[in-house]
Amino acid sequence: MKEAGVFNYYQSDNELDLYICKNPKFKTNLIQLVILSQLDEESVSSNALIPFILYRGSKNYPSSRAFKIELDELYGAELSVSVLKRGEIQLLNFSLEIVNEKYLATDELLLSKGLALLKGLVLNPLFSEDFFQQEKDFIIKEIRSIINDKYYYSLNRCFQEMCADEPFSLYKLGRIEDHQRLTREEVYEQYQKIIRNNRILFFVVGDVDEKLVYEEINSKFIFNHQPQSEFNNTIVKKEVGEIKEIEENLNVEQGKMVLGFRTGITRKDELYYPLLMYNGILGSFPHSKLFQNVREKESLAYYASSSLESTKGLLLITAGIDFTAYGRTREIILQEVEKMRLGDFTVEEFDWTQKSLINSFENTADNNRGLLAHYLLGVVNKKEETIRESIEGLSRVKKEDIIRVAENIKLDTIYFLNKKVEN
Repeated sequence: MKEAGVFNYYQSDNELDLYICKNPKFKTNLIQLVILSQLDEESVSSNALIPFILYRGSKNYPSSRAFKIELDELYGAELSVSVLKRGEIQLLNFSLEIVNEKYLATDELLLSKGLALLKGLVLNPLFSEDFFQQEKDFIIKEIRSIINDKYYYSLNRCFQEMCADEPFSLYKLGRIEDHQRLTREEVYEQYQKIIRNNRILFFVVGDVDEKLVYEEINSKFIFNHQPQSEFNNTIVKKEVGEIKEIEENLNVEQGKMVLGFRTGITRKDELYYPLLMYNGILGSFPHSKLFQNVREKESLAYYASSSLESTKGLLLITAGIDFTAYGRTREIILQEVEKMRLGDFTVEEFDWTQKSLINSFENTADNNRGLLAHYLLGVVNKKEETIRESIEGLSRVKKEDIIRVAENIKLDTIYFLNKKVEN
C-alpha cells in the first residue's frame, strides 16, 4: 500500500494547531476546524448549541439563503457542523469541503475564499435570537428522538449507568432541562469563552501548498486566543467494583442486551493494537466469535457484536435477542470472553482479523474524511500516527499480546432493555 499521507504540524501566531496532509489523490480540499472542550455539566448543553447557531449565518451572510448562495458560488462547496464525544472531550466540528481549483478552468483561489467564509461563521456570527431559539428547539427534538432508535438508546443507557459518576455519562448534545432554561446571552458568553480559551485544531487534507495554507489561516484567523495547555482529562478506570445489572422496560419488540467492560487501555497505550485485535476476534466481523457462536451456532441473537470507545478505554458487547433468551445469551457471551482470556482462538481467527483490520485501515486511507478522523483521534489521545504506522502496529501483534489484553478486560455493567410489563 502506498503511504496514505503524513500530517505536518504548524502553529499559528495565536496558537491555533494546524495539521496539513498534502495528498494528490483527492480532487477536493477538506478543511475541518475543531474546538475541543472538556465535558462537564455546566457547559455541555451550551457548547452543543454553538456550532448549529454559527452555521445559520454570519454578519456577511445574514441568512441561510445568502449563506447557501455563497456555497454555490464556490462551485458547490459543502459545509457541515457536528458535535462529537471522544472520551470526556466534546468536539465542536466545522467541516468545509471545496473543489481544488487545479481541476477547474478558473483563476479563483477557492481555498482562500472558503477559509474566508469559515472565518465569518466562526469569528463573526450573527447569533440572533431567532437562530438561537430555532436551534435550541432542534436539539431538544434530537435528544428526545434518541429513544426511537432502540439500539442507540440502549448503548447510551449502558454508558450512563456504567459511568454514572463520571463526565462520560453526559450525552454529547447535553440535557433537555439545560436547553429549556438557557438564554441566548448565556450561550453567546460561552461561545466567546471557548473561542478565547479552548484548544482549536485545523485539519486540511488535499493537494495543497502547505506554506500557502498556513499563511492563509495565520493571516485570516486573527483573534485573542490563549488556550489552556491541557485538553484531555478523561478518567480511565482499570478496576471495577460490584457488577451493575440494570433492566429497563419499554414498549419494544426485541430485547437489547449491552455488556459494558473496562479495559484500562486507550489509543495512546502500548496494548492498543492488541486491543483492536482482541475486539476483532471477539465481535467486530462476521467471522468473529460472537457472530459465529451467539448468532449463527446457538441462534440466540438477531445481532451480536463488540465495539470500542478507545479514548475512554471501554468495550461494549451488544446483542438483539428474544426476551426469553436473556439468561442463555448472557451465559454464552461470557463464555466467549473467558475463551479470549484463556487464549482459546485459532490461527485462522487471528489471521482473518488482522487482514480485516488492515483492509479497513487501507480503505480509510482512500477517504479524506476517514483519513482526517483517524489522525484527529490520534491528536486527541496524544499519539499521532499515520495509516501506515497503524498497519505496522497491527502487524506486530502476537497472540500473547492479545491474552495480556484479555486479562485487563473487566465486566462493569449489564444493561437489558426488556419489554413493557403488562399490568
